[in-house]
Amino acid sequence: MVRAPVRVGDVGGWTDTWFGSPGVVCHLAVGPAVVVEAAFVDGVAGPGLGPVRIVAPLLFEDYRAGPSPDRGWRWPVPGRQPLLEHAVASVLEDVPLPAGRSVELHITSAVPAGASLGTSGSVVVAVLAALDALVGRRRSAAELATAAHAVETDRARRESGVQDQWAAALGGCGLLAIGPYPDVRHRSVALADDTVAELGERLVTVVFGPHDSSAVHAQVIDAMVGYGGPTHDAARSALGRLSALAPEAAAALEGGSVDDWARVLTAATDAQGALHPDLVGAAHAAAIDVARSAGANGWKVNGAGGEGGSLTVVAPDAAAAADLSVRLAHVSPAWQVVDLRPAGPLEVLAVTP
Repeated sequence: MVRAPVRVGDVGGWTDTWFGSPGVVCHLAVGPAVVVEAAFVDGVAGPGLGPVRIVAPLLFEDYRAGPSPDRGWRWPVPGRQPLLEHAVASVLEDVPLPAGRSVELHITSAVPAGASLGTSGSVVVAVLAALDALVGRRRSAAELATAAHAVETDRARRESGVQDQWAAALGGCGLLAIGPYPDVRHRSVALADDTVAELGERLVTVVFGPHDSSAVHAQVIDAMVGYGGPTHDAARSALGRLSALAPEAAAALEGGSVDDWARVLTAATDAQGALHPDLVGAAHAAAIDVARSAGANGWKVNGAGGEGGSLTVVAPDAAAAADLSVRLAHVSPAWQVVDLRPAGPLEVLAVTP
């Protein structure tokens, strides 16, 4: 069994992408999050069925995947969940399954899908680590992060920054310098035990629903790769501001000031809105109003922002956090408050041979 965290408070997000880098990102890994179990089972699937059973209750999936007849594991089939299938394929194309055996892969998550908490990156990292352990291969955390990002971008052809995979693999608080993309220089930010405890008591994360901001993302990308002009200049300025805030976030947490970190989170959310106003969606704005009225010290729109996704709030203390959780949960039946606390790196807990 492998357990991997997700992340919140990603100050500098957007500057870890191919169009927004070079940049700097500071994130905080939190859990409980993603759990992946991989096991060999005796026997092989029937004719036309793949040798890997993928069970992912959060996605309502239970099906078999395998290599395509003509392109092998380079293009797995049936293509129902390409990210999961390519993660599996990236391991099994290098280390073939033992004769007469197949694999069962169970994937669960304590956070809802589409919460803008880096869950897909965490899932891929955990799948790679679980299969590696099963077939007897061992990679470092940095190697897993790099491989997981390649699965998402090179194989599955999805847009992805680099921070989610690094947060999932290395955990804790990390400061990433990105450039040239996708190269990463990672520094772990040491947090005192009392700072970790305080964060666990004061953080409140509310998930609004599945994240969907593809149209806004396309506009941001267009602004960044255009040929100058006011829109491009404004976008580049906002990205510069986001990148500059990341070391401030790291310094605040390293110095033990959760209040200073909270103020940086709010400044980063403002810069995100300056990048494109729709990146701070209607649900985010409504939740921020509730947080402000409850005396919160700061907040951060997690991930890329847009419609859906999530917001993390820093409450004044544990009692205020509990009260804010109740308030947010009552705003809309679609909103879900999740209890996330600082987490360490990916853990390989057990392997079923």
